[in-house]
Amino acid sequence: MKRALVTLTPPESKRLIAKAVVAMPEVQRALKKGFVYIATGTTAAYIAEEILGKEIEKEKWTIGTISNGRTCVTPKKTWPKHLVLYRGEPFDDPQEALRRMGPKDVFIKGANAIDINWNVAVFAAAPDGGTIGKTFGWTITKGVFTITPVSLEKFVPTPVEESAKLTGIYSFDWGTGLYAALVPIPHSHPVTEVEAYKILAGVEAVPIASGGAGGAEGSVTLVLQGDDEAMERAREITRAVKGEPPLKPYTEDCSVCPFAGICGLGSKTI
Repeated sequence: MKRALVTLTPPESKRLIAKAVVAMPEVQRALKKGFVYIATGTTAAYIAEEILGKEIEKEKWTIGTISNGRTCVTPKKTWPKHLVLYRGEPFDDPQEALRRMGPKDVFIKGANAIDINWNVAVFAAAPDGGTIGKTFGWTITKGVFTITPVSLEKFVPTPVEESAKLTGIYSFDWGTGLYAALVPIPHSHPVTEVEAYKILAGVEAVPIASGGAGGAEGSVTLVLQGDDEAMERAREITRAVKGEPPLKPYTEDCSVCPFAGICGLGSKTI
């Protein structure tokens, strides 16, 4: 049994998790025989890159975002479409895909929180529930295989079912950004760094520390354990993701925000 100490920055974790998600047998099967629906988000953007085999503007592959020290939303004119593939080829009608999807198809949606019980939740700021509000009913009622790629940098100690009760876009008196509801995704299969190392290398990954400075903010530190062959695979995978560049800062323009008036930086400032 060998052991290693590994620290991953947030971009490195996202790349690792993306590689693991694409390698999952459920995803590989759906790419060949069914639907793969990838909802927008930065971690999901890495997955899109791994599947498409080309670089995309990951910073802009989102709508809601936490950046510049606040919850916010990107300008509507930059909002990307969800990536939907049928048998590995682009499918242009996301709503029709949701109508046709079933348990052998895959829906991928990132998260804003993962709790001590490995339950996940995502922010929703639009009055209609945003992405999760428009897709949740379809995926949960039909048993679509739902994957939530989420780094342990988003770990929260409070169960998300309890946290969610405290939120809502009209629930806050003041804040430091766009108000949002936290929406649990109870039927999802989370993929963190722990699952990623198991999927890709067959090693046990135990998170032992978080955080950092000087560009390592949000990092996750893990102990890896496994036999010689598995640990060599883990070494190669770690080498492949180390040095993943950080996402470029995205500057929000409050004048074009579609949610003006319900934001803590609007009429209800601190």
